[in-house]
Amino acid sequence: AEYMGGAQLKKKKKKQRRRLMKQRPDLKVKDLRGNVNTRLRKLEEGQYDAIILAWIGLNRLDLLKDIPFTQKLSLDMMIPPMGQAALGIEIVSNNDKLREIAMSLNDEETFICTKAERDFIAQIGAGCSAPVACNATINEGYITLQSMIGYPDGTNILQESITKSLDDCDNLGVELAQKMINKGAQGILENAEKIAFKDEMPQRL
Repeated sequence: AEYMGGAQLKKKKKKQRRRLMKQRPDLKVKDLRGNVNTRLRKLEEGQYDAIILAWIGLNRLDLLKDIPFTQKLSLDMMIPPMGQAALGIEIVSNNDKLREIAMSLNDEETFICTKAERDFIAQIGAGCSAPVACNATINEGYITLQSMIGYPDGTNILQESITKSLDDCDNLGVELAQKMINKGAQGILENAEKIAFKDEMPQRL
């Protein structure tokens, strides 16, 4: 989107804020609280020049028609966190009937993508609050896993990706994590989490 330097955008989550600041360090990113309607009202009132919300949520709530201008952000610009849009079903482990029902609902491509993302997070040693983005996509028999880490202000960004055949992707998440670890990912993560902690919990310091 075309916004002048200094324009005020809303983005609450640190991970998305970092990705946005990488692309447009001239923007002023502010927090915004409230439900979707409250956030849209604050935008209309001019408290923000733009806000970033989940397109699929706006679509399901039939709110897109009420917004004068919208633009989808590319996956390269805004890589989501691990497991976004993937739903898991938890069952009693020794109940074969429930297992059969659950497996009938399983989407194989979603399972493969989510496994790669989870393997990546586990290997790189990132917790729930770590500033890590990773996303796997499948296209014509190949799976691409991409990830980005960095500081909350959009600096010290490390971004990598690997594409492999679906027949040879069992260790894709581990391979990408190791590739980033070899380039200093864990040091970036450690410092990024310290910075995020200072920003969110200054009273504890």
